[in-house]
Amino acid sequence: RVPKAEREVPRDIPKEPPQTQEKRVTLREPWPLPAVVVAYHITNDGNPDSYPLHIAAKVLSDGQTSRIYQKLVYDKQMAVAAFGNANLIEDPNLFYAVGIVQPGHSPEDVTKELIAEVERLKTEPISDHELQRAKNQFARDYILSRESNQQKAMHLAHAVVIHHDIKTADGEFDIFQNISVADVQRVAR
Repeated sequence: RVPKAEREVPRDIPKEPPQTQEKRVTLREPWPLPAVVVAYHITNDGNPDSYPLHIAAKVLSDGQTSRIYQKLVYDKQMAVAAFGNANLIEDPNLFYAVGIVQPGHSPEDVTKELIAEVERLKTEPISDHELQRAKNQFARDYILSRESNQQKAMHLAHAVVIHHDIKTADGEFDIFQNISVADVQRVAR
């Protein structure tokens, strides 16, 4: 057995300075196709707003039925792939959306469409069908990520270390199932 530390282990992680304006960075590399990443600052995991953000991320960017995949890959055929995620961790982080640009289209056009879909989430509520599909995806992920003892232990550790409350290891399921369309639109704004 490893003995408990005699004193608190320091965790002096410097805070990122507040972002006050948009930043754009262009990297030029010999990749086969250009990629665009659009990112927004979000809260930390365990914050009450983090739960609707999970749902918003699923609606916008989880799989081929997501809004950005449908719009960029199927409808406008501007991207060969589109995906994203809400990177919810212990500290505030980013929601990001990615588009791999289809030949014949510009990164600028894909950037505009990705931003337009995020803006649409702010102004136009998601449908009840989209909300239910995201909840179903969450339920699937929740169950499949707890199949082994190791996975269960990881969820318990996450609840203790990140949320400081072991009850969230199981309690989050009900939180997600009770999220409303209005909750998603509120955090998108």
